[in-house]
Amino acid sequence: MTDLTLNNSPIKRKFKEDESLAKVIDHLFDNEMDNESVLVNLHLDNEVIPFEDGLDISKAELKEFTRINFETQTSTELAFEAVDSCNDYVDVLVDKIKELTQLYQAGEGEKANLIFGEMIDILDLYVQLFSKIHSTLKRGNIVNSEISEDIQKLDIHLLSVLKALIPAKEKNDIIMLCDLLEYELIDNLTQWKIKIIPNLKKLKA
Repeated sequence: MTDLTLNNSPIKRKFKEDESLAKVIDHLFDNEMDNESVLVNLHLDNEVIPFEDGLDISKAELKEFTRINFETQTSTELAFEAVDSCNDYVDVLVDKIKELTQLYQAGEGEKANLIFGEMIDILDLYVQLFSKIHSTLKRGNIVNSEISEDIQKLDIHLLSVLKALIPAKEKNDIIMLCDLLEYELIDNLTQWKIKIIPNLKKLKA
């Protein structure tokens, strides 16, 4: 008989040995997990499989395993984990911007344009990530109005810098482009790192 647990606690419903993992997962979502819980890992005997990868084995039958533990986290826990990765995003972006300005100033426009595209892609991922973090913490009434206001101000400034970057790049105005990158954008990202991210980490219980 397969031992089925949710966060190491026994699952209430009993399942037949020839039933699939998918059926158990459906039951958990419908009956034993609350709206704030997210299924993150499947512990199949001694193997840990992230849930998004675990979908490939969801048709497997229970009898193939001795013990299965379904690991969940709250959306708030995941948001705070994501906060920890934001510093890495900022560091990568600042390094890209410094490389970018050096290339533009050295007249290596073709190579700089490639780095510019990479930088914009990473920045877009960062903005999306922080937006999800902020909305999750707001929904849980964890983030206060003061921090939310600071986030909004930095977000608006970041968008204004990005809007100014595009025409400067299109006009090939290297002086304006480098000023925006080296001063405005790096300053904005630094404010996220020294002000917003530490304040969010302090909210973690």
